[in-house]
Amino acid sequence: MEILAVFILFFLALRTIISLVNLVSGLHLPDEKPISFPKISLLIPARNEEATIGRLLSCLQKLDYPDFEVIVCNDHSSDNTEEILNWFSAEDERIHWFLGEKLPEDWLGKNLACHQLAQKATGEYLFFLDADVELSPDAITKVVAFFQEKKLSLLSVFPQQRMELPAEKMTVPVMNWILQSLLPMILVRKTRFPSLSAANGQFMMFETENYCKHQWHSKVRNQHVEDIRLARMIKAEGLKMAVLLGNNDIFCRMYRHLDEAVVGFSRNMHEYFGGQRAVMIGYWFLIFSGPVIVWSVLGLNFLGLFAALVIANRLFVAGASRQNYIWSVLLHPLQMISFTAIVFYNVYRRIKKDTEWKGRKIRLQD
Repeated sequence: MEILAVFILFFLALRTIISLVNLVSGLHLPDEKPISFPKISLLIPARNEEATIGRLLSCLQKLDYPDFEVIVCNDHSSDNTEEILNWFSAEDERIHWFLGEKLPEDWLGKNLACHQLAQKATGEYLFFLDADVELSPDAITKVVAFFQEKKLSLLSVFPQQRMELPAEKMTVPVMNWILQSLLPMILVRKTRFPSLSAANGQFMMFETENYCKHQWHSKVRNQHVEDIRLARMIKAEGLKMAVLLGNNDIFCRMYRHLDEAVVGFSRNMHEYFGGQRAVMIGYWFLIFSGPVIVWSVLGLNFLGLFAALVIANRLFVAGASRQNYIWSVLLHPLQMISFTAIVFYNVYRRIKKDTEWKGRKIRLQD
């Protein structure tokens, strides 16, 4: 048990160092201008997005980028999404929408919508945006500048999360905490190893010629976690990519209810651990039982060291993610309970073999 307790402390210290590296790595968009301003395509898959799509389209109308089109794929929404799209497209000639194709058995809805959107785009760069994202007026200008400077094939941004309700604060920060404690995100761009990959489907930018050559979403047509799979495939091809964090330029409010967040995050939690649920469960065990094991084996002083490392870890992640420092620390125990619920619901869904998302039954893959 002593070896396990020492390993738990070492692992926590390593995660804290990684989170510090992410804090000081400059993972936010620099305020720079592009070399050129080619036409871009802002592409939005939308299924039952009446609560969010209008806010996103309003943000896009205010962009300072000079030449862009907005295309929305209405994926057979059953709410008022179509009415909202009709209003915006009539008001602004840059905004267009179409009704997506009927979903084939070997495709998932979002992946098919993105594939169709890319086929209709006419811009030199493709931006895939989820309907719950919001952008500052200069966000796209800064993204294009970074993309051009680094000569990338893919740039993905983890939006700055907006959290208002207690349920959001208990669950949403868990994802950033795991990601930034396990992956030095600067290495996504600096290395060629596919294992050092990350991406967020809420905001992904591609160079159009490269995208059309590879038909990226077609290659992940039946994958539930298409963003991470795409990132690994792109690095495996030897192409350059980068991942950044939002900083008062790219925002998102993902979930408002605890059950909604648990169900949503459980869809892809295991992909944060290389797609291995056994690794995910082992990580959960070390996190959840760590303080008890350290205290019972090494004593109170080492428990104090454990607590100090946890606090430092949460502060570093909060700083990089632009989250509230105080709530990040105080809510850590409740977030660990949420993490537990997400892990075990992920396992339950795997055993059950199917689930439902946005009104569709989805058959889970191994």
